[in-house]
Amino acid sequence: MKNNSAFRDLLIPVLTVCVFLPAMAGMWWRYYFEFSAPQPPALSGTLQTASLKVDGRERSFAFYVPARVAGNAPLVVALHGANSSGQNLRAFTGYEFDVLADKYGFVVAYPDSFSGSWNDCRVASHNPARRQGIDDVSFVKEVVANLRTRYGAGGPVYVLGYSTGGLMVYRLAVEAPETFTAAAAISANLPTDGDSDCVPSRTPVSIAILNGTADQINPFSGGSVNSLWTTSLGHVQSAEQSARYFAELAGNASQPRIERLPDREGNPATWAERRTWSSGRANIELLAIHGGGHTISQSRVRQPRILGPTSDHVDAPEEVWRFFAHPDDVSLAARMTP
Repeated sequence: MKNNSAFRDLLIPVLTVCVFLPAMAGMWWRYYFEFSAPQPPALSGTLQTASLKVDGRERSFAFYVPARVAGNAPLVVALHGANSSGQNLRAFTGYEFDVLADKYGFVVAYPDSFSGSWNDCRVASHNPARRQGIDDVSFVKEVVANLRTRYGAGGPVYVLGYSTGGLMVYRLAVEAPETFTAAAAISANLPTDGDSDCVPSRTPVSIAILNGTADQINPFSGGSVNSLWTTSLGHVQSAEQSARYFAELAGNASQPRIERLPDREGNPATWAERRTWSSGRANIELLAIHGGGHTISQSRVRQPRILGPTSDHVDAPEEVWRFFAHPDDVSLAARMTP
């Protein structure tokens, strides 16, 4: 009997640990890593998928086409972050680019990267796309050509990217600016000169940069890029230096115009300001989201807490489209806000 009692005394804490720890781990994972997106909205068109071959590899992308699209319709190409997909980015932005496509009559494409990674400019990055030498510049160009042929979307082409997708946007902006009319990078800074193997074209481009000052992955003030699991993934310039690089390409080395954005109801710990450099050759914006993390600012999606605070004082998809459609009209943002 004493042996049975001792066994029970040992078994109870063991079972408690076996049940308690997995439950706590699950709660911890959900709290820090899960994100909650709204249900897909009612849209005039449907989401479609397609694939094409680039350098002998099958590449895929999703795209949304509104029910009514003019022959000169703009095309927006949205590049997702690491270990994600085009359709994940669609949900991560609360389907807002689809809603904007319905409202303003453009086509939006969500390409899928190679094994969850883009071959951007960072020398220190050793992701699958870089190890395999994937030509993502050609892939984006092929997506654009495919949708222009398929739907006659002969209007301007815009490209945006989040996180490593933003780093891929920088590769396009530096090496292949003829691919698009304007660009936007979210939660991404330009790599430092010593950590970039891109060959600059030195062509001015219009670009908007939307970065949080409390970003622990892509530091606003520049420095080492760190993922959640690894050490440094290279070094980047500051957000201000990134914007100034493109401003100086456009012949504007002056101080930016600075404007604080009106506060909305929401997280009182965050606020935003817009820094603009304008010239006759290109328009550059830096949207500094004070207190914001490695997130896409908006109120529709609760993004993973592990990425830091999400500001709802800025609607990033609306700001991106406003910049694309009217890069020199910052007042449009207020008119677009419900």
